[in-house]
Amino acid sequence: MSSEPTSPTKTDLKIQDVITLTARLAQLLAEEVDLLGEMKVAKIEALQQEKLFLVNALEAQRKLVDRHPGLVETIPSQDRKDLQEVVEVFNNILQENHRKLLQAKEVNHKIVQAITDVVKQSTRSKVYGGNGTTAQAPYETLSVTLNKTI
Repeated sequence: MSSEPTSPTKTDLKIQDVITLTARLAQLLAEEVDLLGEMKVAKIEALQQEKLFLVNALEAQRKLVDRHPGLVETIPSQDRKDLQEVVEVFNNILQENHRKLLQAKEVNHKIVQAITDVVKQSTRSKVYGGNGTTAQAPYETLSVTLNKTI
């Protein structure tokens, strides 16, 4: 029995699987873009498990190529072309996804800021200021203090 490691063959790099995984990940990102556009952020969580699975599967294939760079040369030209097309679509969707995430983050920040402002406004002290006004009565009023001793 030989203890030499076997060299990878063309079948070790399952390029059709890589194409399918990349296409499905692009599809999930497109769904996420739609949900972000509709501000249905809570529904995005349902997509995370599958996205994580796809990313891990693609990462495993990338590591295989990193360990055996010659495998790339064994990819048939049609598969290479198909992969390039899928990656281009994926990258376009990824950019749109990133843009929508930034928009959702900005909208969320504005909502939080508006709520914070309302809370601050409603919890302000109703004490008279130095000019005899309060936040509730923005016009000048007469401040009266009664000093009663029993």
